[in-house]
Amino acid sequence: MNAFPGGAPERSAAVTVVVAGGQGAGKTCFLRAAGHGHTTLAGLWEVSHVTLPGGVTVVLRAMPERRRWWWVWDQLAVDAVGMVVLVDTTCLPASYPVLDYVEARHLPFLVAINRPLGGARNRREIRGALRVDAQVPVLTCDATEPESVMAVLRHLITL
Repeated sequence: MNAFPGGAPERSAAVTVVVAGGQGAGKTCFLRAAGHGHTTLAGLWEVSHVTLPGGVTVVLRAMPERRRWWWVWDQLAVDAVGMVVLVDTTCLPASYPVLDYVEARHLPFLVAINRPLGGARNRREIRGALRVDAQVPVLTCDATEPESVMAVLRHLITL
């Protein structure tokens, strides 16, 4: 699983990452903490962007979780180099549709446990409950903290 077959992107590259998760998992907070220009389009689709150290600009798109908007998932993910699946451990089943989606489409992804929502469960226990493969990174983060969000994005970009 490598988002960039030849290694990390070039310095001036712009890449797209989709941020997904169940309702209330922290997608909006993640996009706001990431950086610049958080926008909501048509009241539904959220977009933000951030420039990582090294010059890579990441365009972030939040995937709507409501079933009536699932038809747009393919459009949001079409140019994406990978996906951050935010998880609220108090409601793990809300993550299952997103995990099914990324696995079926073979998109590079990682799981980011939004710790302020997540309680005390450990990553191994959560990995087992979500049934994600051993090679999928499972990280913890705080979707409201810019440093934590940047660490998640750097990890995804270097997969």
